[in-house]
Amino acid sequence: MRTNKLLLKYIELSDQKEKLLTSISELSKEELNFKPSDKEWSISQVIEHLIDSETGINKYINYRLKNIAEQPSVGVRNFIKSKVLNNKLQSDQKFKVPSVLSEPETGADYPQLKEKWDNSRMFLIKTVETYPKEYLNKAVFLHPKAGLLSMNQTLSFFINHLNHHVPQVQNLKALIDNKKRK
Repeated sequence: MRTNKLLLKYIELSDQKEKLLTSISELSKEELNFKPSDKEWSISQVIEHLIDSETGINKYINYRLKNIAEQPSVGVRNFIKSKVLNNKLQSDQKFKVPSVLSEPETGADYPQLKEKWDNSRMFLIKTVETYPKEYLNKAVFLHPKAGLLSMNQTLSFFINHLNHHVPQVQNLKALIDNKKRK
């Protein structure tokens, strides 16, 4: 595997982000922050969750990059656990938010969400572009369920995590559209 594969995954991730943002770009601040119930998230909270997850993981990756040569290598077991995680993310199974992530913020409008996500992604692309190709087999992220993941596996997780939340956003948009028609 070469670092250009990381760039291709980053491009796929960026395309997904742009599609999701485009799908919500016409929503008002009130609509973005609509919560069907106290226990459910609004669209803005879903986006905040995605941003917070990516930002936190990227900070962790950059911390591990400081001594990347000493990090453990990922192997077949890590590959299998990563595949299982990504398969679960492709299902409609619900997951508990890891305790390291706080409740997503509320109240943001579209320009605020877009700017925050764009800034987070500028940090991520720097990580991807400068990632040392001789360490592609090294673990850079410890997922709470899947264990140690390589940079490639982490980008796959980002892609599947974002895709996992797209139906949630679509369902919230449908509820908002139904409210408008009434």
